[in-house]
Amino acid sequence: MGQVLNIFFINISIIYLLISLTFYVLRDVLPIQASSPVSVRIGFGLSTGVIAMLLTTNAIMVDGARIDLRIIPFALAAAFAGPVGVSVAIIISVAARLMTEGFSSIIMSALVMIGIFWTIAIGLGRQHIRRGHLYAGYIALGMTLVLVRVVGHVSPDTFIHVFIPYFLMTSIGAWMCYWGAKKLESHLWMFRLHTHRATVDELTGLPNRYMTLERLSEVELSGRPWALFVIDVDHFKQLNDTYGHRAGDEALRHIGETLRDNCPADGFVGRYGGEEFLMVIEEVGDDVVALAEAVVAVVRETPFLFEGEAISMTVSIGASLASAELGSVVFERADAALYHAKTSGRDQARFG
Repeated sequence: MGQVLNIFFINISIIYLLISLTFYVLRDVLPIQASSPVSVRIGFGLSTGVIAMLLTTNAIMVDGARIDLRIIPFALAAAFAGPVGVSVAIIISVAARLMTEGFSSIIMSALVMIGIFWTIAIGLGRQHIRRGHLYAGYIALGMTLVLVRVVGHVSPDTFIHVFIPYFLMTSIGAWMCYWGAKKLESHLWMFRLHTHRATVDELTGLPNRYMTLERLSEVELSGRPWALFVIDVDHFKQLNDTYGHRAGDEALRHIGETLRDNCPADGFVGRYGGEEFLMVIEEVGDDVVALAEAVVAVVRETPFLFEGEAISMTVSIGASLASAELGSVVFERADAALYHAKTSGRDQARFG
């Protein structure tokens, strides 16, 4: 029994380690579910298929049959990635076993059991059942199929010393793996959500002040030439007073989209605060003034519609070209140039 417990402990460790790695790799597309993109479900199925394949190398041989915890990765694939995931996982596992062991009566018997599990899993996956309940059903189904296969084919002593621990460890291991996978998925998803909220401006979808300054610092340290545009929306308070704050929000969103859509490929736009935006452009030369004027023109010429009414929107820009100096110095020059543009009539770019 000691060997049995040791093998099952190794199986559970393999499952938990590789499932954790899988969720980390797929952290940007969480949560994983039957409605996830096909590529995500296939990827999860590949991972669980590889896990099932590795479990066969850490199995107990009983009367020529392998006893392991492959049912757990199969159940995880079915519960999280639906029919597509479990299909891919089973294909990977079966193909690997056929290539290493070839056809035999024992292999064929195992394939029949896997086929039954796959068929029922496909049917259950199309039902509207809670994921936890589905997973428990898959585990119960897998253990039932194992029980059907061994009853009458192994001695009572083998059943007591091997299969009773197997069913016990499968139940405990299945719960541990599902609980761990669910918690890990939840934590990674929440971390991604909080990271997004901490770095992205909710209104415009642009990098917020913190993220903008962080990226500006990275550009500053790159050693490449770059330019900074400090962009301010003209007459924004007047817009708010005339049309209301909802119009102001829509206007900022419109300006943000316009700036992002017309930002050079080697640059980025962020919201600095209020009605002020920053645009950083790398690998820029003497054409910085022309670029700034082009941005002013495109904002002026891009219509802003609010409740069916076209509202004229313009921006003023203070531009500065960076040399080997601190970003804060470049910002001060650009901000001074912006002040000059605002006091000189707005809707223009000035270089500082």
